[in-house]
Amino acid sequence: MKFCVVGINHHVAPIEIREKVHFKETDIIEVTDTLLDESILELVILSTCNRSEIYFLSNQPDQDVKRVADYLRDYFQLDLQDKDLITKVGDQALHHLFYVAIGLDSMIIGEDQILGQVVDAHTTAMDLNSSQKILNKIFREAITFAKRVKTESTVSDRPVSIAYIGVKKMEELFDLSLSRCMIIGLGEMGSLALGYLIERGAEVVACNRTYENSIKMQQKYHELEILPFEDRLKGLVDVDILISATSSPHTIINSRDLLRRTKPLAIMDLSLPRDVDPAVASLEDVTLYDIDSLQEIGQHNLEENKRILDGYKPEIDQVIQELKHWISESKVDPIMKSLNQRCDEIADDTLRYIFRKTDLTHNEQLKVEKIVRSALKKVVREPLLSVRQMDESDRKEITISVLKEVFGA
Repeated sequence: MKFCVVGINHHVAPIEIREKVHFKETDIIEVTDTLLDESILELVILSTCNRSEIYFLSNQPDQDVKRVADYLRDYFQLDLQDKDLITKVGDQALHHLFYVAIGLDSMIIGEDQILGQVVDAHTTAMDLNSSQKILNKIFREAITFAKRVKTESTVSDRPVSIAYIGVKKMEELFDLSLSRCMIIGLGEMGSLALGYLIERGAEVVACNRTYENSIKMQQKYHELEILPFEDRLKGLVDVDILISATSSPHTIINSRDLLRRTKPLAIMDLSLPRDVDPAVASLEDVTLYDIDSLQEIGQHNLEENKRILDGYKPEIDQVIQELKHWISESKVDPIMKSLNQRCDEIADDTLRYIFRKTDLTHNEQLKVEKIVRSALKKVVREPLLSVRQMDESDRKEITISVLKEVFGA
């Protein structure tokens, strides 16, 4: 029995493939029902914007890894090449799950969202009864370990998103809950910055070329003010912070646009090409950050996060060794249960015969019963303890298989 993972992620598949190989809730139910059989024993499906991976237990890992990969090709009707897929078995698969859970395998190393997604995937599998004793143990260990890493490391405190880094920089200059901010451009970067600012209680006015997009954003954030794009320069007069993130091919803010201002202004230019003329930085009481300075911070934080998370690898190795020992011992549990039941049946038959043929008192019967049951269980316990203590090997697997067949476990 081996722990396996098959799927795609940002390491091996471009976004054009990842966006097509994505499991909706109905897909997860259908795929789970289809794949669970005698060789695939338990199964968890993790599907995010950057990965769609199927974790499973198999008695025939080589055959089932190929079968799951082929199933993905058929299900999504894609000509997925081997290079587009990850396939890991045993220790490699276990390490992969732990690295995913702590954020070490993420596109943005150390990001927080993936842990919640792993938790949700496992919860769904438990609801579908596809994650049982072994996968429950594996996922709970990975999740518990990841939560500890999140609690005791500083990874979550070190921003790597450019928009988030920019907002953190603004926090160094202003109390955002008392600040008025303008965002020009509501694409991906501008929308992220908007969300971060509103979370921190800032007063925000949005300005976008397409006015309808501003209206849509206001439906999400009711406290958001809207300003027509052509009125952006008027709105600049009384703001503390400007975040510009448009796709304009030329600058939209120049030094002369800020001459009427009478208070300090911090500008975060998230555009490439730049929205704000670099000469603005020479104005009094104006602080300008461009995307290069923020990316430099982000890259430094990514490298630091990787260094910190890499430091947990020896602990992951230890947890995985303990997991493997637990899994190995758990293989003997059904045999032990079956043998104990058989011992009880033999003891019951034997004791009925003894009591029928003898004239023992009640206390004597209790003593005889204790001796008989103890002796029978000792006979089966000692060989099974020897099996438990065997090193992981084909010999141990063969022994367990024979015992299961003989005793119907």
